[in-house]
Amino acid sequence: MSLFITKWFLNKEKKEYQMKNKFIVWVCLQMIAFVATAQSKVVLYNAPDSAVKATEFQVKVNGQESFAYKNDVSTITYFSFEGKVEIEISSTHDIKWVDIRPKNLGIEPVIKESKIYFSISKPCQLSVEINGESTRPVYIFASPLEKNIPSALDKNVIFFEKGKIHYANTIKLQSNQSIYIEGGAIVRGVIEAENANNIKVLGRGILEAGFVKEKRPIYLYQCENIEIEGIILLNNTTWTLVPHACNRVNISNIKIVSWAFGSDGIDLVATSHVSIKDCFLRCNDDCIVVKCWGGVEKYPETPTKGVDVTNIQVSNTVFWNMAWGNAIDIGFELRCDKISNISFKNCDVIHVDRGAVFSIHNGDYAMVQDILYEDIRVEDAMHKLIDIAIFLSQYSLDRPTNAEERKARYKQGVWDGVLKVYGGEEEKYEKNRGYIKNITFKNISVTDGQFPYSVISGYDSQNHQVENVLIQNLVIHGKRMKSLKEARVFVEHGKGIEIK
Repeated sequence: MSLFITKWFLNKEKKEYQMKNKFIVWVCLQMIAFVATAQSKVVLYNAPDSAVKATEFQVKVNGQESFAYKNDVSTITYFSFEGKVEIEISSTHDIKWVDIRPKNLGIEPVIKESKIYFSISKPCQLSVEINGESTRPVYIFASPLEKNIPSALDKNVIFFEKGKIHYANTIKLQSNQSIYIEGGAIVRGVIEAENANNIKVLGRGILEAGFVKEKRPIYLYQCENIEIEGIILLNNTTWTLVPHACNRVNISNIKIVSWAFGSDGIDLVATSHVSIKDCFLRCNDDCIVVKCWGGVEKYPETPTKGVDVTNIQVSNTVFWNMAWGNAIDIGFELRCDKISNISFKNCDVIHVDRGAVFSIHNGDYAMVQDILYEDIRVEDAMHKLIDIAIFLSQYSLDRPTNAEERKARYKQGVWDGVLKVYGGEEEKYEKNRGYIKNITFKNISVTDGQFPYSVISGYDSQNHQVENVLIQNLVIHGKRMKSLKEARVFVEHGKGIEIK
C-alpha cells in the first residue's frame, strides 16, 4: 500500500510539473507574441462614411478594427505594416474549416467558435476562404509601409485625400505628374494619359471605375517611364490596366478585384520593358495578357502592325481567374514580328474556374519565342493547365468579315473564339498564321484540386508547328510527371515537345 501511495504522489507531482511547464511555455509564447506585436507598426485606413461595410465579417489587426468593404464577390480589408501583426476575423456564420491562400505561405489559422486567428510577418495578399466556399472570401491586402508619400501641396500631384468618395470622371495625366490616392479614399473615375513621360499612380486607396461605363480604369498610350503602385482597382466593367505602345513600366503591389464579363486585369499591348510584381489579380477574363497591335485604337479593328514586344517580367503575384479567359495569357491579337523574352516566376495561381492557367493563343502572324514559366504553384485549376496553339480566331485579322459566317465557323470545345478552317482553305489562311517556339515550364506544381489536362497544337504539320516546348519538373498532386501521356498533355502539329 505504501508503495502504491508513493507512486501516486510521484505521478501527481510529475503531472503538475508538466502542466506548470506547459503553462510557462504558453506564457512565454504569449509574451513573445506581445513583444513582437508591440514592436510592429500598423497603418489602418478609415473608410468614407458612405462606404458599404460588410455585415458578415469583421476584421481586427492587432486588436484594432480594420474596415471591411463589401462587394458582389468578396469582403476586402487593407492596411500597411512592418513587423508582425495578429489578425482576427469574426463571422456571423459557424466556422469549421478555413483555407488561407496562397497555401504556399504556410499560414495555419486557429479557429475558435466563429473567429479565425493568425499572424503574418511580411506583406502579402491573402484569400481567406471559409468552410470550403470560394464564393465569399475575405481578402486581406497587407502592404508594406509607404515611402516618399507625395505632398498634397505639390503642383504636379493630383491628390485624393482619405475619408472621402471622389467623383472624378476622367483624370488626364500629363508628363511629370503623379496621382496619389490616399488610403481610406475612394476615387470613382478613370485615369488616362497620352504621350506622357515620367508619370505615377500611387497610394493605398481605391480606384472604382464601374461608375464610368465602358472606359478602362487606367489607359496609357505611348507613354514612357511609368510607375503604378499600391492601389486597389475595384468593380471594373472592361479591361482594367492597359499600357498601350508604352515603354518602361513598373507595376507593383496593386490589387484588382473585378467580376464583370470581359474585365481583364493587366493588358500589355505593344508594350515592352515591364516589371510586374507583388500583385493580386482576380478577374473575370485574362488576369495578365500580352497583346500587340499598332494605331490608337483601344480595340483593334484595323490591320495595323505594332512594334515588337520584349522584356516583360512578372513575379510574386497571386492569380484568380474566373469563368472567362485565362490566368496568364499571350494572345489572341499578336500583330507584330516578334514577341520574346517574357518570364513569369514565383507566382501562385489559387483558382482558375475555367480556361487555362498558362496560355499562348497566336491568332495572327507574330513569332512568339523564349517564354519562361518558373516556380509556379497551382492550387485549383478546373479545366486546362497548359494551352499553346496557333489558329484562326474570331479576333484574327483575316477572320471572315461576316458575323453570321463567323458564328457558323465557331469551334465549340477546347478553345473559346477559335474558328473552323474548312478543307481546301488551309493555304488561304496559312499565310497569316504565326509561330511559337522555345517555351519552357520549370518547377510547376499542381498542389490541389482537379488534375487539369493540357493541349499543344500548331496550325499545320509543315510551316506552323509549335516547336521546342520543355516541361521540366512538373509535379501534379505530389507526383512528378515522367511522360506527356501521364501529364495528360495532348500534342497536335508540334515538334520538340518533351517532358523531363
